[in-house]
Amino acid sequence: MEQDKKEKDVLIVKDERTGEVGVAAGMNKDGSPQITNGKKSNVQDFLHFDRGGNMLDNFMLNFLRQYKDPKHFGFYRVAAEGAENVLTVMKELLKDPEANKELLDQHRVDTAKYEQQLKEKNPEANAQGQDDKPTGQNNRPYQPIDENRINWQQLEERWGVNRQALEESGDLKKMLNYGKSGLVTVSPKFGEERFETEARLAFRTLPDGGVQLIPHLIRKEPQLDKTFEGYTFSTDDKENLMKTGNMGHVAQLTNKNTGETTPVYISIDRLTNNIVAIPVYKVRIPDKIGDTLLTDQEKRELRAGHPVRDKEIVLANGKMFIATLQVNVEQRGIEFVPRHSQLKQETTPKQSASYFQWMDPNGNIRAPKTFGGVALTPEQQSDYTAGKTILVKDMVRDKQGEPFTAYIKFNREEGRPKYYPSNPDISKAKQITPASESRTQVAVNSEGKTNEATKHIGEPLQQGQAAPINPQQQQRQARGTQNKPKGVGI
Repeated sequence: MEQDKKEKDVLIVKDERTGEVGVAAGMNKDGSPQITNGKKSNVQDFLHFDRGGNMLDNFMLNFLRQYKDPKHFGFYRVAAEGAENVLTVMKELLKDPEANKELLDQHRVDTAKYEQQLKEKNPEANAQGQDDKPTGQNNRPYQPIDENRINWQQLEERWGVNRQALEESGDLKKMLNYGKSGLVTVSPKFGEERFETEARLAFRTLPDGGVQLIPHLIRKEPQLDKTFEGYTFSTDDKENLMKTGNMGHVAQLTNKNTGETTPVYISIDRLTNNIVAIPVYKVRIPDKIGDTLLTDQEKRELRAGHPVRDKEIVLANGKMFIATLQVNVEQRGIEFVPRHSQLKQETTPKQSASYFQWMDPNGNIRAPKTFGGVALTPEQQSDYTAGKTILVKDMVRDKQGEPFTAYIKFNREEGRPKYYPSNPDISKAKQITPASESRTQVAVNSEGKTNEATKHIGEPLQQGQAAPINPQQQQRQARGTQNKPKGVGI
């Protein structure tokens, strides 16, 4: 008896409209069951049910609550062990369900008893002909977070978070729509002391109607050796997460209080190294990306969390590129997996570039409002999103904090903008380089190189500087040159 409790079953599902037969791997946003093939490579995606447990009951009740026409699906419970072979047999039996009724009935899940349970739970709603659906957020009209409930004075006092700065950066809009900000500097106060750190910020609504700020601080590395909400990462899980930032399949998280399981996607926030998850039903798999249609098989792979590699994407503007597609939690949908997304322990999230940050889900280049603290004009933003090179002057980006000038262009291979001392769109033979005024400055201040004419001035170079610019610098340079050790000239 004890052994039976440890044995697992899975559900074979038939979509009566399409004839598709496969193994249940969770639920879609509309409440319909996710269906995957029965191959051993997909076994981690299967919903598993303990014999004698109530997890199957929870799944069926949720399905009947959320899906409008449950008669479209048939369910058959079979042993998880050997499911691939059993699925092959079941497909043959389901080709003629009337002739094979006796065999199928041994495995059929009777939905009538679950429908009766729902009627007993909510007789008033059913008497009025209403669907028995959960009253959670998914069934209410969408409402962003009410900003009037936010205590901005308290947030600024405790965390150093300024409303105006969030609004100007565009982060406030994301946060009020249940998203996260980009990396921002916060200065939490403990007692009378403050310290500065970087974090991504989000709002959470409280049962009393208030709004709480949730800071997601940067971690040195993802904590993959610990369980995540009861889920233990396998070796393959860890490898996938470290390589791409996405786990690559659907995981089942179990509510420790109710025992109810929720299928989720799991990713790593590439900016903070935190592990994040999103329920499968909250992610919509589109029919196309840009002007590129996705096949049914590709949509099934994406729905299962698998990557679709080397997909040729054609955008609405006619541009074409090759990308790997996969569900990403932070994107809350499909992302173009960064080609250089390998997560490294010695690389902080601030230093690593994320492909999806700089592009939207359709592969279009996003226009930042600023580069290096310099606000971009509408013309610069338009040129940048069109893939053109723009010239930005007086950016505060070198390591000594001095302003410098550079050309900037988005690089699709690396999935991020790149800085150039000269215009990369003009051949060197014809090049006129307004940004050359910053070459010496950047080489000395940021790259650690030496300029003999300013070697001994003892100060960071200013923009355009290639020689001492005042009497004090001239004197220090002269003294340093005079004290130079004599030796054999070469």
